[in-house]
Amino acid sequence: MAAHQQVGSFEVVNNFGALRKNGGNVASYFCTPDGRVIDALTGPVTADQLLSEAKWAVDAYEKAGPPSAGQSQAQSLAQAHRQAAEDLGIGSSGGRGASQRIHQLLADRPLPPINEIYEEIFEQILGQRVTPPSNETVQAQFTFEAAKRSELPVLLVLYKDGDQAGIERDWQQVLSREQAVSARLKSLAECYVVVMLQLDLLPALSQHLGVRPFAAPDGGAPLFVVTRSNGRQLGAVTTWDKLDELALLMGQGLLQEAKEHPRRKAQLARLRELLEPIDRTLSDQVKRLLKTARDETT
Repeated sequence: MAAHQQVGSFEVVNNFGALRKNGGNVASYFCTPDGRVIDALTGPVTADQLLSEAKWAVDAYEKAGPPSAGQSQAQSLAQAHRQAAEDLGIGSSGGRGASQRIHQLLADRPLPPINEIYEEIFEQILGQRVTPPSNETVQAQFTFEAAKRSELPVLLVLYKDGDQAGIERDWQQVLSREQAVSARLKSLAECYVVVMLQLDLLPALSQHLGVRPFAAPDGGAPLFVVTRSNGRQLGAVTTWDKLDELALLMGQGLLQEAKEHPRRKAQLARLRELLEPIDRTLSDQVKRLLKTARDETT
């Protein structure tokens, strides 16, 4: 059986269709059925490397004898790790590599429960900070659940610096400007569930929602991500300087949700009014939806 859990934060940038991850790392653990670590492997590796390490873990565990062997099983595994660490050290120059350090760690503490060792491996060997779920992430997850029930798209407003109160104030100032794009954004936002969150919590949110990591077009901030009601990303825009792009993206989000969740004629007529000044193509697509909509549709 295989399972995964996200414990670190990272940022995904969409570089012309190629997703590039900044930060974050991965550790693979080969465990007993009760969650004790036989062996571990760090970093993104090839399939052959993963298979080789998995075979080593199986062989070492079988040679150590059944769990009923008790202390002798742990001693045998400790010796196997000690020998592996020595083999990796032969002919090496410089400091110990991650694999050697893991073998030495498990030689000193054979068969540790994974919850007692993953943080040490992730932070001290991989050099990555463990990021536990935050109250903000959990609250955002509840908000997405409400959006799904309401069949409304979601606008994520993500900030790097400052606090939530500050970004909310900036957002409201943008919506209250005497500009056409501000008026459009305000009308669009009324049809959205808006979530404001620190940018470094975004990977944890995608993990909680069970969706692909959210991707940004660049490293700018704030980051605006538009998603379907189920959390799947439709697109993203960065900085306060691209409000027209944001309005277009939000219009696309409303249209997509209308396609996936039928709307009443009155709702579609209102949507067409919203999209007409933003993009004629989007408005025409709503017009086609109107032709097949029924008044009693919910």
